[in-house]
Amino acid sequence: MIKKILSTLLVSSALLVLSAFNLMAERPTIAIGGSVNYGGYYATGTEIEGNSGVSRLGYGPTETAHRSDAMEVGYTSVFLELNMVDRLTVGVEFMGADVKTDQEERTDVAHQSIAHGVMGDSGTSTVEVTFSDMLTAYAELRLINGLYAKIGTMTLDVVTKENLHTSSSYGDVTLDGKAYGVGYKNSWDNGMFLKTETMVHDWDPIKINATSADATPNGNSVSGTLDGIVVSFRVGKAF
Repeated sequence: MIKKILSTLLVSSALLVLSAFNLMAERPTIAIGGSVNYGGYYATGTEIEGNSGVSRLGYGPTETAHRSDAMEVGYTSVFLELNMVDRLTVGVEFMGADVKTDQEERTDVAHQSIAHGVMGDSGTSTVEVTFSDMLTAYAELRLINGLYAKIGTMTLDVVTKENLHTSSSYGDVTLDGKAYGVGYKNSWDNGMFLKTETMVHDWDPIKINATSADATPNGNSVSGTLDGIVVSFRVGKAF
């Protein structure tokens, strides 16, 4: 009986030692790298005019316009990762160069408002939007071989550059969003690796209220949604 107990203790001790060596062998590793990202975004928007007296194509009696558009996006980024265990990786990614939209132009035609007895503004306005400083914190879970699932949370600065013929102006905003998708990782003995992944970008709805020349709200606003799918090629090295 004592011999069995001693044998059990010896086996248990050996297993504990082996487990400790395995934990030491699976110490966290750090990886750095860069990424090339390309995909498409789809945006929908609604503009509400708080004042009457402006007539232009696409507007109804309530001075509300709806528009949707698609655009290609391409940008670079750098990332830093921590491989916690064999299947779990956490990281943070920083956007490189900014992404700018094409400049949009619109001409308004003034008319006499019967309801309000005022003359609307007329002229041509231009607007351009820049997306910058996107920051993503993410986690990857290895499923089988090099296949992994990925989820993340994102922030993105939206900078508007407008030249409006009215006294309105729109401020800059920061968007929050989620990212999720799958990828495949190829690794080499020297620590180099290549990841190919496809991610869905799901941004929170956006709303920007306009202000007049004296910095007071004037009833005008722009709201919309922004979503996209991005394919990335990520090259890095683990240490």
